[in-house]
This record gives sequence, structure tokens and C-alpha cells, in this order.
Amino acid sequence: TILGQDTVVKMASADDHAHSAGRMQAYSDAIFSIVATVMILPVAHTEIPEDKNLREVLFYRLVPKIAIYILSFFVVAISWTAHVWLFQIVRCADDVTALLNLFIMMVITFLPFTFTLMGTFPNFVLAIVLFSVCIIVLGLAQALIVVHVFLNPQVMEESIRNSENKAAVRNALLLRVLMTPILCTFAAVFSPASSLVSWIFLALMLVSPYLAVKLSKLITKCSAGRVQMSQEVVRRGKSYEMEVNKERIECYSDGVFAIVATLIILDICEKNIPSQTELKHEYNNDLAAALDHDSSVFLAYFGTFATVGLLWYIHHSLYQHLKRTSRLMAMFNNFSLAMIGGMPLAFQLTSKYKDTDFYSNERVAIQFFCVIMFLASISQVAIFVTALFRPDQDLADSAQVGGRSHYYLLVKLLVYPAVSMIIYVISLTSDVLSVEAFHAAQLGTPVLFLILWLIVIRIQRNVQETLDPDNSIQDSISGERQHLLAAPTANVDC
Repeated sequence: TILGQDTVVKMASADDHAHSAGRMQAYSDAIFSIVATVMILPVAHTEIPEDKNLREVLFYRLVPKIAIYILSFFVVAISWTAHVWLFQIVRCADDVTALLNLFIMMVITFLPFTFTLMGTFPNFVLAIVLFSVCIIVLGLAQALIVVHVFLNPQVMEESIRNSENKAAVRNALLLRVLMTPILCTFAAVFSPASSLVSWIFLALMLVSPYLAVKLSKLITKCSAGRVQMSQEVVRRGKSYEMEVNKERIECYSDGVFAIVATLIILDICEKNIPSQTELKHEYNNDLAAALDHDSSVFLAYFGTFATVGLLWYIHHSLYQHLKRTSRLMAMFNNFSLAMIGGMPLAFQLTSKYKDTDFYSNERVAIQFFCVIMFLASISQVAIFVTALFRPDQDLADSAQVGGRSHYYLLVKLLVYPAVSMIIYVISLTSDVLSVEAFHAAQLGTPVLFLILWLIVIRIQRNVQETLDPDNSIQDSISGERQHLLAAPTANVDC
């Protein structure tokens, strides 16, 4: 398609008021990661008596809230994925696109309130309606961006602008972003009659890409072909092999890891610093004694931070060896991030609950933490295994089977699943494991990675001596060290 002269002049003048969409996407990724993570706070701050049976408390009071947290995390992740797909059609962001995106971010930041309200009052009509209205407004704002981009080709990606059937692409994108608002509309309508039916419609948002494919075919059939839908665009949300922007996944993931690490210390600042009145009357102005009273929480903090930091290190190592990220790999990554988002809750349980005369609350808290660690780390293993099915497309040569980094990366990925399972089994079979010993084991886990790194260096040295004994051993060691510690350059902007 050849653009007319007036269109070219219009595009040239519009470029003066447009800018790269990269910074806007990074800003949006940061907000999405913050919103997805802070939704664990209402769960972590649930008031629970310390002398109760923690196992029963988890089952009756926390599990429903945890389920709502996981659902809400995936709803935000789906909205983020839609945002990623949406901005693939944007070449540069003009003022209208920027303002609409800011409006979307405002709605996203309001979601934690509606999630908390719905988690506290799951059967109340107003709670369901407020959440549904947020998702509806979010979808409509995304639809406005689609309409604006197609009305203003100067901000559109060149591949879309030169497409022979732009109307079909536009219709498919509109259906993609409006699928979840349609489901939420039904949820709001049925909420006065049955909250269960409303929750079913809300749960269907998790499979909205599949529903969009079915609905697109139905619309094309019922309209006798008058309304065209680009099936390639619609199926992007359904196909597990479709590529998701790797750099944006790294930005989003880094945000979640950073926020989780920050939330832990915020809890300590809020609850474990005595007031001046408490210091005077309870500790006789002895600040050291006041801090020593809650000294176990500091060990819990350092142990939890070490776990979060090492899981980020493993995530960083994994994505350094990925060429691309498929939708299935993104789903595993989102589940891993959801579990990492639960770390503040695990920290609260292990730092707060002690054994009583009747209940083994410490072991229950340790077991819960082990489950969180195992699910977060095994999901990272699932990403690597998924990439192994299409190694030429998804993996760097060094990470493929037989590559120099394959087994090293695999062993790194398996450290936390193995450690969490071992500690879990010990907590089931022995009474000797205390919370302090558990957090000390967390702090000792980095030593395993150091030992693993030294073993790899030794193996590399032996291989170098066997294959090329005349070469400098120090060059080999230096090269391997640079390879292991190199930071990716693709994510510097984030």
C-alpha cells in the first residue's frame, strides 16, 4: 500500500509531537509489577491469634484469601500481557496514546482496592460490581488506543500500516482487549442473582484468549463474512508458541522481585521499631534490649531476602540463555512470580508464630515457606524444560543439550526445588528443625552456588588442559568467570 503525499506530510508533522514508546512501556511494566505484588499485603497482614493452630488458620482463613490473591495476580498478568500485545502495533507514542495509557495505569492501580474488597466480602454485590467495572473501564481504554492508532497511521507500526487487511487486524485486536470486559459485564449483571455465577464468569477471564478465538469464528460466521477477523492476531493469545516480548518480561519480573524484597523490610519498619513510650516504660530506655526482644525477625528478614535474591539470580541466569519467550513460558513465569509475591506472607508466618504446648506452629510455617519456594523455583525449571523442546528457536547454543552451560544452568535451576523438598521432609519427620535453623539454612544456600561455581571452574580447567594443554589456564578461568557474571545488555533501559 502506497501512502499519499498528504498522509506522508501528516506523518512527518505528527512525529514532532511523538516519542519512543519504550519509556512508556517500562513505566507501565513497573506499575503492573507493583500492583501485582502489593495485593499480597492484605493477606500477609491478616490478624491471626498467635496461640491458635496455624494449620487450621491457614486452611480456614488464609487459603481463601490466597486463592483470591492468585486469581488477582493472574488477572493483572493477563492485563499486562494484553498491554504487551497492544503496544506491538505502536511505533511511537503521541500525546493521545500517552494520556490513554496513563488512564489505564490509574485504573490498574485501583485494582488492589477492589480485589481486597472482593476478598473480604466475596458474596456482596457491590464488591463484585466494583471489580467488574474496573476491568470494563480498563478494556474500553485499551480499545480506544486501538481505534486511535488505526485512525492515525503515523503512530502505527510499519508492518501493520502496510497490511492489506488492516480492518481485520483492527477487529481482531478489539476483540482481544474487549473479551475480559464482556465476561465482567456478565459477572456484574448476574451478581444480584447469584455470586457463584459471577465468580464463574470472573474465573473465565483466565481462559479469555481461548474464548476470543471461538467468538471471532462465531462473529465471522454470523456476519456472513462481512466482519473480518485476523485469525493470526486472535490466535496469538491462544497459541502457546507465540512469542512474548522478552525484554518486557524481564522488566516486569525484575519489578516483582525488587518490590517483594522491599515489602519485607517495610513490615519490620512498621512493626518492630518501638515507640518512645514503649521504650521508656517497657525497656527502661534500653534500645538494645528492645531490639533484642524481636531479634528473630531480623534473621527471618535476611533469610527471606537471600531466598528472593537467589531466585532472582537464577531467573537472571535463565533468561540470559533464552533467545525468545513463548506464551507458555510466560505463563510459567507468571506463576513463579505469583509464588514469589507470596514471600512476604511466608516471612510473616515464620517470624511471628512459635510452637505452643498443643500446636507445632513453627513447623507449619516452615512447611508453608518450603511450598512457596518449591513452586516458585520449579516453575523456573518448567521454563527451561519448555525451551528444550524448541532449542534452536528458544535457547542460546551454550544452553542447549551438550552446550558448555547446559548442565551448569540445569543444576542451578534444581538447587531450590531440592533444598525446599529436603527441608520440608525434615520438618515432617523431625522436631529438631526450628525457625532459626531454617533461616540459617536459607542464608547458607548461597554457599551451594559458590561451591557449584568453583566446581564448574575446576571442570573447565580440566577440560582446557585435556584439549589444549599449551593454552593458558588463567585465560580459560577468566573467560568462564566473565561468561558467568556477565550482565545482559538488552535490559539496560529497564
